[in-house]
Amino acid sequence: MFRENTLKKDLAAGKISCGFAVMSRSPLIVEMLGYSGFDWLFIDTEHVPIYSDMTLENMIRAAEASGVVPIVRVKENREHYIRNALEAGAMGVVVPHVATQEDAERAVSYANFPPKGIRGSDPTVRSARYRTGDFSWDAYIKYSNEEALVIPLLEDKEFLENLDDILDVEGINAVSFGPTDYALSLGLNLLYDFDHPRIAEAFEAVIEGANKRNLPVLAAVNPCTVEQSAKLADMGVKFQLFGTDIALIAGSIDSLMKDVVSKVK
Repeated sequence: MFRENTLKKDLAAGKISCGFAVMSRSPLIVEMLGYSGFDWLFIDTEHVPIYSDMTLENMIRAAEASGVVPIVRVKENREHYIRNALEAGAMGVVVPHVATQEDAERAVSYANFPPKGIRGSDPTVRSARYRTGDFSWDAYIKYSNEEALVIPLLEDKEFLENLDDILDVEGINAVSFGPTDYALSLGLNLLYDFDHPRIAEAFEAVIEGANKRNLPVLAAVNPCTVEQSAKLADMGVKFQLFGTDIALIAGSIDSLMKDVVSKVK
């Protein structure tokens, strides 16, 4: 009755799972990425003016229509943002700025129905198929608690001293590291610089801790090459993000201007 979370299944099987981030608020872009063959999409709301509205819901619809798993990065670690993303049909949430065990426990609690959490319930939401057809309340509650992914995003300097406690929280399904915000929290103005010693140290600590617990690590393939993807996979990082739509479009526009338009103006 309910859609299987193929991303969760693939990660559990140890497969490389290829995703792409959507910052454009465009269901059309979502469909294009889905039809192109990506396994999952990272729909951003943290840095995009999307709320729990029809825009987000239609992006999730587009993902389902094109056969790709929608994951939503929520605006912040609050119950209504996490609940609404899951009610709209997201198969998981990325929760920003998780820096303590308590932060991780709150995220898990907000994403799950009792007794696992405190998520509010309603049988007429989209994820429950509006209570139509052969609907079972028990099956919906069980499905929601078993299938939704909870992915803390570690991006503040405080997280490192709390890393083991965060990773030990029951109910988190994967973990991610935010190098840019982490660098800024250290007073370093670095943009996706994994080569800086302090950034590399933190990233490696996340990978090591996650691997010990069989937790997938979501990470950007940066630079976006086959070689970098293979390097990450060798480190145990198989939950891979291959870019963002805005960056891809911006790069194409800049190349067009530089290589063609500027030469004929």
